[in-house]
Amino acid sequence: MLINPLRVQAHRNLEFTVIVNPSSGPGASQYPDDYYSAAIQTLNGYPNVKTVGYVRTGYATRNISTVISEVNTYAGWTSKAASLAMHGIFFDESPHEYTADAVEYMRSINQVVKNATGLQGDKTVRKCFP
Repeated sequence: MLINPLRVQAHRNLEFTVIVNPSSGPGASQYPDDYYSAAIQTLNGYPNVKTVGYVRTGYATRNISTVISEVNTYAGWTSKAASLAMHGIFFDESPHEYTADAVEYMRSINQVVKNATGLQGDKTVRKCFP
């Protein structure tokens, strides 16, 4: 993890969105390793932190079943501990050119996030930049 929890604690007036990326996504394991688990639990303990899981889309060309599986892996972390719950998903490599197929792809995976019971909060990032 690149974020220092001491900085979060020192700046409680700021809101942080932390992208959690154990292995170019959630990794091959069902749960994060002990190092990531401890860091996530610490970060989720701060009211000004929202943790989101990293999933790449390959510009809407990556196998959608794989993308959905990774979303479900992050959502499943709560079955180990509620304090591991992600607040949403960060989709990297989003398409930058319009195609109807890309729009449908992104809508589909967005709906998976919205329907995921293991993600906490409203599952949206309202504002990333000032």
